[in-house]
Amino acid sequence: MDRIDEDNSRELASAQPLVIELQNGRYVRVNSTPSNGEALPLTLAPDRALSEQPQPSKSTRSHSTPLAASNVTSQPPAIAATPPQHDLAPALLLFRDGHSEEVRDYTIADGILYARGDYYTDGYWNKKIALSTLNVSQTLAANAARNVKFVLPASPNEVITRP
Repeated sequence: MDRIDEDNSRELASAQPLVIELQNGRYVRVNSTPSNGEALPLTLAPDRALSEQPQPSKSTRSHSTPLAASNVTSQPPAIAATPPQHDLAPALLLFRDGHSEEVRDYTIADGILYARGDYYTDGYWNKKIALSTLNVSQTLAANAARNVKFVLPASPNEVITRP
């Protein structure tokens, strides 16, 4: 009877997914995964039990031994949610035709401002805005008045990113 219970517990333990990540130049085992399939922002502690166990060579390893069952621990996973990033105030872009837009995340390269947005709130994923369509002096003044850092490239081969 004990043999059957041991086999069932090994089957249940091996049904748990095994996730290994490279963190700080070292592979660590992640002990849990999200239940609904969405990604979680996690800070994971390395599993010391996995790294301290002597690993048998491939020639001595038995193929009938389930590897996941031997590495299962009863400790809860070491997970700490990362704090939300500080949201920067959006940069205000004033155009020559009189309209204005706010952008939070952008890159300026080769005379083009590439704005990244959220389609559901901004109406676009990526937007390409030529700097020649901006009223640069008013844009710089408006952002300075709002205490928002808006910097233009000083030379043609310079790239500006925000945030």
